[in-house]
Amino acid sequence: MAVTNISSLHNLEGQAEGQLEGAGQTIAGAAAEVERASLLLDDIGPEEGEKTESIFALSIGQEEENPESGEGIADTLAMTGEGIDNIGPVTVEVTEERAGKSQAVSLAKKESLLEKIQVHKVEKGESLWTIAAKYGIDIDTLIGANDIADMNRIRIGDSLRILPVKGILYRVNPGENLWTIARQFNISVDKIVEANAIENPELVQPGTSLILPGAKPEFGYKDRLAKQFIYPVEGRISSYFGPRWGRQHEGIDFAVNVGTQVKAARAGRVVYSQWANGYGYTVVIEHQKGIRTLYAHNSKLLVRGGQWVEQGQVISLSGNTGNSTGPHLHFEIQINGQPVNPLNYIRK
Repeated sequence: MAVTNISSLHNLEGQAEGQLEGAGQTIAGAAAEVERASLLLDDIGPEEGEKTESIFALSIGQEEENPESGEGIADTLAMTGEGIDNIGPVTVEVTEERAGKSQAVSLAKKESLLEKIQVHKVEKGESLWTIAAKYGIDIDTLIGANDIADMNRIRIGDSLRILPVKGILYRVNPGENLWTIARQFNISVDKIVEANAIENPELVQPGTSLILPGAKPEFGYKDRLAKQFIYPVEGRISSYFGPRWGRQHEGIDFAVNVGTQVKAARAGRVVYSQWANGYGYTVVIEHQKGIRTLYAHNSKLLVRGGQWVEQGQVISLSGNTGNSTGPHLHFEIQINGQPVNPLNYIRK
């Protein structure tokens, strides 16, 4: 190992480069000077009896953090506007390779994904689905980053956090550590450490925010929707969602008598209330952008288009209109235009 004093190197380099100027020198210039000085250490040994109190060391196998910007070595010097001439002699310790070359220090720190979180302000006509699609994430990631309890309460101007990866934003609770959190969400500790650039996994404190890549929120959008719908009628289910008679049955049928009161499964705005060919007299309610319910084969419609209805409000009387083999109510839930199994979303 070779050690020398930077002040001695100044004298050698001053003949070719000139002395550095004190207060006006930039941090980047100081870093460059230290780097040039380190290259001369291969040929210069310490003077006899010279003390070598080093304030930082350059280690083999490390890399410099963005040398062009003056970060890395310059940050280690902790200069605050003063030139290197004004801080007095500084000793540098260098570990050399066998070939006689030395490498710069690596003070680079991995960037946490927390620093890449974006904020989106909800605009007119947007929904959770359109926002998620815009950023290439899924609904559960949007829910998990914003702790959305009621998807009906998303309003124009609301600010939503957008994670850079699929996962959730999690705040560490008292008594928790990375290992208990990893088990809870079925992900690895290594993934949490890497995503959040954690230096010491054992020192994560309560209240710390973490991105948990690949984790799902405790209650995803399906779970939250499931708490928000009620049965539109009381009656026996005569036909379920799925394949039927060689084609897909896109809802469920309730065998009820003509004139049975049909109730809104969830609060929303009526977007359709009229004859719909094979569906007969039909009501369609939009509960939020992208989520609708459909009520078909009614005998009488009790609401009009554009009207707001509350959950449980009577919207029609069941019937046997359209393509129907007997009195019943056909009920659908549609998400982004795709029918889904209503039984997965109705409150038990």
